[in-house]
Amino acid sequence: MGMGVLGLPFAAVTLGWTTSMICMPLFAFFAAYSGFQLKTVKISNPKISSYGDAGRELIGPRFGTFAKACMLLNWGSLAIYYMVATADGIKNIYDQGFLSCNLNRMIVAALILVIPAQSRDFHTISKYLSLPSALAIIITLLIIIVTLVESLKEDDIVFAESTTVGIAPGTNVFGFLQSLSSLIFAFQGQSIFMELMTEMKNPKEFSKSCNFAYIIMGIVYTVIVVVAYGVSGDNVADFLPDEVSPGVAKTTIGVLVVFHIIVAYVIAIQPFHCWVHSIIFPKTFNSSSVKGQVHWFFITVVYIIFAFVIANLIPFFSDLQGLIGSALGAPIVFGFPSLYYLLASKKEAGGSWKETFSSIGVLNSSISLIFLCVLTPMFLILGTWGGIVSIIDDYADSGRPFQC
Repeated sequence: MGMGVLGLPFAAVTLGWTTSMICMPLFAFFAAYSGFQLKTVKISNPKISSYGDAGRELIGPRFGTFAKACMLLNWGSLAIYYMVATADGIKNIYDQGFLSCNLNRMIVAALILVIPAQSRDFHTISKYLSLPSALAIIITLLIIIVTLVESLKEDDIVFAESTTVGIAPGTNVFGFLQSLSSLIFAFQGQSIFMELMTEMKNPKEFSKSCNFAYIIMGIVYTVIVVVAYGVSGDNVADFLPDEVSPGVAKTTIGVLVVFHIIVAYVIAIQPFHCWVHSIIFPKTFNSSSVKGQVHWFFITVVYIIFAFVIANLIPFFSDLQGLIGSALGAPIVFGFPSLYYLLASKKEAGGSWKETFSSIGVLNSSISLIFLCVLTPMFLILGTWGGIVSIIDDYADSGRPFQC
């Protein structure tokens, strides 16, 4: 559970109440189901430890390389998104003087991320940072909820007054799917599921953690959308903490959000850093030597500089969330898990598609085919186009890059 939730109320402005309330639990189920698919693939092929491995094992070397490239692009894009979110979090802490300029906030965000990026394994993160990070975002949401509810009393706001039951008038299919893509982004984590299962003592237990996590996320996401969209309506901010008035609450939210993003950044970018390290400095890959640490430091700093440049070119939180969700999230959540699940099941069934669909049942077959043949291309093509159009529109209303 992470930064994606902070953009969901803004997505609800386009989706309206009906679509939002249907899709919130539905997408939580989708995400949990793809976790089940990947666990099935892992159990039947224990040596697989990534999407790239699965593609190479189940399809061939070229597809394995393609899948790996998609994952690397996803992780790299998430790092840029987190850079933008870190700068927005800093704004909530203090936005006067030097930090009144977004470029300066980006510089501070880049510097903040250097030290935590030196973590080199998921075990350390899970042991020391995962729980505090999750608590940080939960406390953030609680503060926002309390603040918004209190504003109903103080400002005589009528709940759900400026909201829509159905899809917002004038919304086209591109804008609709781009908003839905924010939900995909918020529930996305599948890109590192294989890596997580590889580090688990018993990968068969993965579904328990995955299902529990997505149930909690589905509930929390629904509550925050109901409260934020209900109170602020069509005027809700694209970055939810901006809804809170300046003061102690907003500063606290800013600190918690920045801490949470730091952990999320390390989790998202670590596989990318590992790959770069293995390519550029193979002799020190997975080495705890001073030379290995220096090489890792060099890689992390260079990419932070790259992320800083791109984040200043596209500093739009909600647009990045929707674009990443459609262009990269949809294949990761729907496409790859279903493809691998069907191919792994076919392998187990002896190579016959008829036996495959018979062995996994009508429900699993239907969901997997809908994921692969309907949802993936629909979001990938139409949702991505909507995200690109949204970025172009926002550029028309914003200043030039690298300026305050």
